Amino acid sequence: MIKYEINAMGIIEINKEIIKIIKLIKINKLFEAFNLIDLLIEKYNLSLLKEQKNKLFDIYKNILKYSFTGIKDPERDKIFNNLKKSTIQLTDSLKSNLILKNKNFVTSNLKNEVDFEFKTNKAIIENAIINNEKDKNFAYFFNKIWLSEKILESDFLFIDSLISEKKIDWVSQSVIVSAISISLFNCFDDKKFELLFKFYKTKQEKVWHRALVGIVIGVYLFSDRLDFYPELNNKIKKIIKDDDFKKNITLIIAQILSTKETEKITRKLHNEIMPEVAKFKPKIEDKLKLDDIIHDSLSEDKNPDWETVFGDSPELLKKLEEFSKLQTEGGDVFMSAFAMLKHFDFFKETYNWFLPFYKENNTIEDAMKFEKEGFNSTLFTEGLEKSAFLCNSDKYSFVLNIKFMPEAQKSMILDMFSAELESMNELVKDDELLNKSMKNKYIFTQYIQDLYRFFKLYSYKNEFIDIFNDDFDFYSKDVISSSWFSIDLFKQIGEFYFDKEYFVDALNVYKIVFEKGIKDQDIIEKIAFSYQKLKDYENALEFYKKSELFETHLEWTTKKIALCYRELGNNQMAIEYYLKAEKNEPDNLYVQAHLGHTYLRLKDYEKALKHYFKVEYFAPSNMLILRPIAWCSFMQGKFDNSLKYYKKLIDKNEINHFDYMDMGHVEWITNNVEAAVEYYRKSLRGFNNNFELFIKEFSEDKENLIKFGIDAFEIDLLIDFLAIDY
Repeated sequence: MIKYEINAMGIIEINKEIIKIIKLIKINKLFEAFNLIDLLIEKYNLSLLKEQKNKLFDIYKNILKYSFTGIKDPERDKIFNNLKKSTIQLTDSLKSNLILKNKNFVTSNLKNEVDFEFKTNKAIIENAIINNEKDKNFAYFFNKIWLSEKILESDFLFIDSLISEKKIDWVSQSVIVSAISISLFNCFDDKKFELLFKFYKTKQEKVWHRALVGIVIGVYLFSDRLDFYPELNNKIKKIIKDDDFKKNITLIIAQILSTKETEKITRKLHNEIMPEVAKFKPKIEDKLKLDDIIHDSLSEDKNPDWETVFGDSPELLKKLEEFSKLQTEGGDVFMSAFAMLKHFDFFKETYNWFLPFYKENNTIEDAMKFEKEGFNSTLFTEGLEKSAFLCNSDKYSFVLNIKFMPEAQKSMILDMFSAELESMNELVKDDELLNKSMKNKYIFTQYIQDLYRFFKLYSYKNEFIDIFNDDFDFYSKDVISSSWFSIDLFKQIGEFYFDKEYFVDALNVYKIVFEKGIKDQDIIEKIAFSYQKLKDYENALEFYKKSELFETHLEWTTKKIALCYRELGNNQMAIEYYLKAEKNEPDNLYVQAHLGHTYLRLKDYEKALKHYFKVEYFAPSNMLILRPIAWCSFMQGKFDNSLKYYKKLIDKNEINHFDYMDMGHVEWITNNVEAAVEYYRKSLRGFNNNFELFIKEFSEDKENLIKFGIDAFEIDLLIDFLAIDY
C-alpha cells in the first residue's frame, strides 16, 4: 500500500473535503459520498472508521436491493433518513480524526494531553470546577469540552448537575458556555445544543446571553441537519415564545452582521482617520500648548480650544463623528487598537479569551498593584467592569498593558481614562434605565466581539474554521426565517444590508418581504435601487415603474426611471422621463445635464447644447460641463466655439489627453495644421506614449474628420508622420 504523509492536510483542505461529502449526502448521492469517505479513510489509515463505514454502506446496499426487487418496505424512507444522519455523523468523526492526524496542530496535541489528564485526574479536575477554582484544572476542563467532537455522557451529566444544582458562579458558567459553543461550531452535537438550552433557561445574567448567542450561531451553521433531530427542532421553534426573544434575536443577528463591517472600520481607521490626525498633529500641538505640559499640571477639564481646532479641519471632525456613530451602533471600532495587545501570557490560556471581566480576578489585582497618589484602583476596575464600550477581551488587554507602562504615561492614561469611564458609564446607566433591551444589547455586543477576537487573533486560529468568514445570511435558512423571523426583523436586516451597501443581500431580503405581501413603496424603491446598483436595469425599471403608481416621491422615481431607460439604450423613453422630471424640477441641474447626455447619444447636438448651457449658466464653477459643450459645438461645425471651450479647460487645468486630441481635430479642420500636430503630440503623451492606444482612439474620430473635409489619404499620412516623429 502507498504510504501518504498523514499530516499533509490543513484545516481548510479538511473542511473542503468534509463539506463536499456532506453536500453529497444531503442530495441523496450516498454512493459518491461513501467513495470519498473510503478514499480518505484509506489514504490516512483511519482503520477505526473503516468498520463503521462498511456497516453503513451495507445498509445502503440493502436499501437499493429491496427498492428494485419488487419488495415494498413501508419503513424504507425512515431507514434511509437514519442512514443519512448516521453517515453525516461518520463524516464528523472523519473530520475530527483527520485533524488529530495532523501532528503540526497544537490543538491536536493539546487534546491528547487533556484526555490523558482526565483519565488520571478526573475527580480532582471536577472538584476544582465545583469549587470555582480558575486554575490549570479549570483550563483542562475548558479544553476538554471545546476540543471534543461529541460530549461524552459522563461530561454531559456532570455539566447538567452544575446547572441544575447551581454549584458554580456566573463567571465559571460563562466560560463553560463558551467552551460548549466553540465546540459546537467546530462539530455538530445535539447534546451540546441541549446544554446550551439548559444554560439559557437558567436566566443567569450574562450566562443566558452567551448561551443564546451559541444557540443562534449553531442553528445557523447546522440548519440543514435539524430535520434529523425532531426534539431539538421543537426546542428551536418553541423558544420564540420566551419573553423578549424577538428583541434579543434581533440584537444578536444585528451584532453578528455588524462583524462584517469590522475590517472596513479597521481600514477606515488606518487609511483615513489616523493619517488625518497625523497630518493635523502640529497644529493641535501648538493650540493645545503641549510643550508647556511639563511646567503645568494637567487640567481635568476638556480643552475648549478643541472645537476650534477641529473646526479648521471639518473633514477630520466629520470622520471622527462618523467613527463615534459606528461605535454607538455596535461597530467594532477597537479591534484594530487591541489586536496588538493579545501577546500577553494571559491569552496563551484559551479559556481567558472568554473570561468575563470581573474586578475580583487575580490577574486584574496583580496588574493594578502600583502606587499612584489619589488613585483608587478598586473604583477604576469597577468602572471598567461596567463599561459597555470595550469587550471583555479588550478590557484585559487594557489592564495588562497598563502594568507595563512607564509611570508618567501610566498616570496620564489612568487620569484620562477614569474621566471617560465615568461619563460613559453614566450614559450606559441612563440607557439601561430607559430600556432594558439596551443592557442586553451591550452584553451581546461584548460577547460577540470576544468571539470575533478569538477567531481572528487566537494563536492557533488556523487549526479550526473561522465562522466569521461565513456570509451569515440568516434570512436564507428556512428553520430560522420561518421559526424566528418577523416581518420587522426581515426589514431590519434588509436595512442593515442596504445601509452598508451589501446590495445582493439587501435585494434577497427585500424580495422575501415583498413576496410575503408587504408591498410598501419603501420596500419597492429599495428593491429597485438594489437592482440598479447591481446594474440589472431591466428589473430595476420594473420596480421603479411599480413605485411610480404610488404617485409619491415622483421627482426621485421619475429620474430613476429615466436613468434605467438610458442605461438600457432606450434613449427616446429616457428623454420622455427626463422631460417629465424637468417639468417637476425646472432648476434641477442633474436633470438638465442628463437631458444633454441623452440628446448627445441621439446625436441631437443642438438640443444637447441647450441643456448644457443651462448647467453652465447656473453652475459656472462646474468645469466638467465645458467638455461636452466643446464636443457638441465641434460636432455642429461651430469650431470657434468648440476651441474656446477647450481653451477654457486648459485655463482651468482640467484638460486631458482626449481633449487635446479633439483640439487637434478642430485645428486641422480649420487649416491650422501645425497647431493640430502639436495638440496630437500632447494627446499622445497623455496616453503615456502608447501609440497603439492613441491610434485606436484617433481612428474612432476618422469619420468625423472626413465629414468636415479632411481627406482619408491625409489622415493616413498624418498617422505615419506622428509614428515617425514618435
